[in-house]
Amino acid sequence: MRCPHCGEPVQPGQERCFACGEKLRVRRLHRGAGIDPRIIIFAGVLFIIALAGVLGVLLGGKRNQTASRKPVRIRPAVQIQDSLRRERTADSQRVRTGDEELARLRERVERVRVRYEKVRSQVLGDKPTPEQQSLMSQIQRELGTMNSRVAELGSGVSSARRTEVQAEIAEIERRLNKLISDFARAPKNR
Repeated sequence: MRCPHCGEPVQPGQERCFACGEKLRVRRLHRGAGIDPRIIIFAGVLFIIALAGVLGVLLGGKRNQTASRKPVRIRPAVQIQDSLRRERTADSQRVRTGDEELARLRERVERVRVRYEKVRSQVLGDKPTPEQQSLMSQIQRELGTMNSRVAELGSGVSSARRTEVQAEIAEIERRLNKLISDFARAPKNR
């Protein structure tokens, strides 16, 4: 290797020329490991996927916006008539449960609740057993369900739903009586 200024020979790694004193500009070739072509291919594939995703979102959003920009115009008078007609139809399909029938249903619920309280006072010791606690929680849950069905009947329902609710109330009452009987026979803590 020679000095580019004066042409004197220089040693590798020498920073200044001994003859002219100029700083040597050394060209160093970095012959390290090259970039793996798989990395370049992977980056290219990721770029294409990202580009396709961005284009899909941008173009897909435009299609949805154009579809929602076309509002259907209905005259206000037609809307009012339609809503009144629907309301009248719904009211005609509802059947109001009579006060006497609701009173009878509430009385049935009260009879079951009184029976449960009576059995509970006779059976329950100082501390209920786990089986008794389980039965008590089931009975409370069924009583709540029965009360909600009676309230549903009082709010006015369709005739088909009314018969369904009455059947549900009868089924709940049957289950409650069975649970109360099981509660009376459950092992006691005495």
